Amino acid sequence: MFKRLIFVIFIAFFSTFLCFSMLHFSKGSIAYAKGTNAVSLEAKERLEKSFGLDEPLLKQYGSWLFKALRGDFGVSLIYGEEIFSLLNERFLNTLILSFVALLILFFSSLGLGILCLLYPNSFLEKLIYILSMSFFALPSFALSLVFILFFAVFLQILPSSGTADIGFEDDILSRIKHLVLPVCVLVMSHLAVFTQVAKTSLFESYEKPFILSAYARGLSQIRIVLHFTLKHALSPVISYFGACALSFMMSAYVVESVFAYGGLGNLMIESIIFKDYPVVLALVFISVLLAGFFTFLSDLICLFLNPRLKDIN
Repeated sequence: MFKRLIFVIFIAFFSTFLCFSMLHFSKGSIAYAKGTNAVSLEAKERLEKSFGLDEPLLKQYGSWLFKALRGDFGVSLIYGEEIFSLLNERFLNTLILSFVALLILFFSSLGLGILCLLYPNSFLEKLIYILSMSFFALPSFALSLVFILFFAVFLQILPSSGTADIGFEDDILSRIKHLVLPVCVLVMSHLAVFTQVAKTSLFESYEKPFILSAYARGLSQIRIVLHFTLKHALSPVISYFGACALSFMMSAYVVESVFAYGGLGNLMIESIIFKDYPVVLALVFISVLLAGFFTFLSDLICLFLNPRLKDIN
């Protein structure tokens, strides 16, 4: 456990270095953060110099790293606020969106996998494959725009942006309405892959010798699938969910930016565009740590479901 923690922290800092290197050599500038490109070259250079952005890459990163190791992630160059204060306002929204979407995705993929197992090579299985792959074929930002156009513009039954209606920030129903479209996009854009993983794991478990023994005992197919097959297939599925935690969070950031959802995603995209590196590095660091935590949590759940994995590890 301690070795894994050290490894995750190392990966987190290494990721921040790679991210900072790409930001350093990319276009864009903090000088354009106010929404105008009418900034003279002299004013741009003067502003960047005042933030120390004209210094060599290693010197800038070393300065940030020295502060980060002491728990000081700096101040946002755009907002002028402490990083943790800035993230605190948005972290809960992102956590709620990601958790709800991941929970729905988990049960949906398992449910569809079970249907494919119960009705193999049927029209239902082919329909599940075609529909899920159709949504998977579109990037998450394009799927977000399609959902906004259909449900918010044409049908006008769901809001297209924000976390709640203005003046109803404490209304739970208003927040749920604003969650529906982002959650649907996150679920549908990942459903094909996760369903395939669940389906493969279920079919492999269904071919184990203990399944034949269960049939020999006269148990019904539904009971065998839900009790024996599902329990045996859960560990690989949960492990895959844990391994995909980081990529799922990055996808959630993109979806948030399209829906102008008040989470970390919009802040991440904006900070990358205008090279607000203290915010970007803090978000990358926290994201990698969270991904490591979810991977570790998935391993614990798998170990609880199948204690024999402890001997393998």
